[in-house]
Amino acid sequence: MLLLLVVSTLAATLVPPQAEREETTEANRTTGARGPNESPPRGKRVARTIDASARGAERIEVRLGDQLALTVHSGTADQVEIPALGQLEDVDPDAPARFDLLPRRTGTFEVRLIDARRQVARITVRDTRDRERSDGPGATHRPG
Repeated sequence: MLLLLVVSTLAATLVPPQAEREETTEANRTTGARGPNESPPRGKRVARTIDASARGAERIEVRLGDQLALTVHSGTADQVEIPALGQLEDVDPDAPARFDLLPRRTGTFEVRLIDARRQVARITVRDTRDRERSDGPGATHRPG
């Protein structure tokens, strides 16, 4: 019995958890799309706080490479979910849900209250290269 315990403990320390393996795979895919010598874009820290009790869905925009520190307050107990990013946190009037995100792909991601069955925010992640292309040399800007 003791030998079995030692062997299982050793195996657990050598094999990374499932989430860590998936993150590594996603990071490899992202890096592979840029090329082997091109590093991922560097971003900034973006902190946003939203009130899930408010009407409508907040819009949160970040660039690929930005770190999003998202805090969600709610007047009732519920769970906050970001399904496309595999994130789930409890929320209640005394304890907000907190997310620390480093999106690795572009797109728009819903932030939802599960029990209330409603969307409270949309996170839009844009590629930093899109802005560089539109602001780069030769770009034309029309007066607004």
